[in-house]
Amino acid sequence: MTHDLAGTYCSCMEDVKRRLAVVNTIAKRSLTIGSEDFDYEFVALQLRKSLELIAFASMTANKKLYAKAHANFANHWKSKTMLSSLDRIHPGFYPQPIFLDHVKESGAKHFDHVKDGYLTKDDFVTLYDLCSEVLHTWNPFTSKKGYIDFKRSVSEWSQRITRLLKLHLMRFVDRDEVWVVEMESDPDKKVRAFISAPIA
Repeated sequence: MTHDLAGTYCSCMEDVKRRLAVVNTIAKRSLTIGSEDFDYEFVALQLRKSLELIAFASMTANKKLYAKAHANFANHWKSKTMLSSLDRIHPGFYPQPIFLDHVKESGAKHFDHVKDGYLTKDDFVTLYDLCSEVLHTWNPFTSKKGYIDFKRSVSEWSQRITRLLKLHLMRFVDRDEVWVVEMESDPDKKVRAFISAPIA
């Protein structure tokens, strides 16, 4: 069962990778869907869907929690409300970016936490809400500008998401088990979750 759930989680992460790949291609101007405005809206949609996948993927390890979280999300239009709800259901839902620090003589691997440059929860809130604004049809009678300031470039947002997920730790609310998730695992660069338990 655990392996099936890990497979579902990895499928969600593969979806994130595909969406970010399209975002990066458009950001480099190697692809367009017809106009700069359309590209802008399409990128916002892909980023928002990527964030939703990140938020809910950890719930796949517990179907009841997932159902509860997803049902609540239908009523949450602001990311801060959504994250607060998820945090109450599962305080450790957010991925923890890590890197391999060293391998002990016993073969045990020691990981450390990435300190900066990744998508934090605060970043998540900012980006999600900005993307949500883009998805609404602009009111031509408003005094607001006809575009949204993303605060950072699309490429930088994508890089921050990538740094968050590249190698990350996923914890669960109902077990000591942890998953070490590698987004581009050799030999085929597929997402893989290595099921393990922390040791002293």
